[in-house]
Amino acid sequence: MDEKGSEGTPAMELLQLTYFCDAAVTQNFSHTAKRFCVPPSNISQSIKRLEGELGAELFDRVGNRVQLNSRGEAFFREVEQALTLLRHASDTARGAAQDGTLRLGIRVSRRIAMQAMAAFQSRYPSVGIVAEHGDHAQSSDFDLILSDASFSPPDFIKIKTFREPILLAARRDSVPDKPRLSAQDIMDKPFITMSPNYSMHKLTLEVCRDMGFEPRIALQGEDPVYVRRCVMLGLGVALMPTVSWRGQFSDEVGLYRLGDYTRDVCIYRRASAYPGGYMAEFLHMLVEEFEREFGQI
Repeated sequence: MDEKGSEGTPAMELLQLTYFCDAAVTQNFSHTAKRFCVPPSNISQSIKRLEGELGAELFDRVGNRVQLNSRGEAFFREVEQALTLLRHASDTARGAAQDGTLRLGIRVSRRIAMQAMAAFQSRYPSVGIVAEHGDHAQSSDFDLILSDASFSPPDFIKIKTFREPILLAARRDSVPDKPRLSAQDIMDKPFITMSPNYSMHKLTLEVCRDMGFEPRIALQGEDPVYVRRCVMLGLGVALMPTVSWRGQFSDEVGLYRLGDYTRDVCIYRRASAYPGGYMAEFLHMLVEEFEREFGQI
């Protein structure tokens, strides 16, 4: 038996209604699924449950196509107004600006995140973005977090994971001229890496130790631009995430494979944050940007 409220009304869920409203606009469950980064079956099943709770079909289904019917149109008008009020109430309670504010924790892949931010703000200039780099702030400060798999924030939902190869960046005149380097080729080289509170520092230690030696870390910094600049100046070598740092070195720097080393880049959404509106728009654009970049591997 379906759960009912105290007045006998259906026990509809907020996410269920959010999916419905988006599908009412797109008239395509697959497009709505892509927007919210979930399988199309999630959308179909959610709307089926909603129709069961209401005791009325909201979409006409013909083959693989769906179309909002008259009952669905009437329901959509009312629900859209209700969700708008809820969004406003949520923003007010959180102290967000009236036009909305996104709070981003960017621990990895800064370049790709910035590209998504630029595209989003060109389309929605009234929505503010507050972004913080590094591993210093508390997870609860953010709506969305970009991290590698070594950091899994509590009370966050993992939306998408991308795997990128890890290569060695070095001036071409400092290492043997071959695409794959051995431990003997690099074990005496000074290493440049991020500071110990960044995941790339830990990854550098793990890769070198897996190859059988302890790296001699000569320089470390808080900014990846500093790390890359030091490599270009010939001050040492550095492990680099292939996609995130793509196109950031001069021609004097070569990229070399050490083995089949990779890292996972994860996109997380705060579980208690409202999943629609400007957050859904940015999340969709962020995932698209990552898919475009990682599709070039």
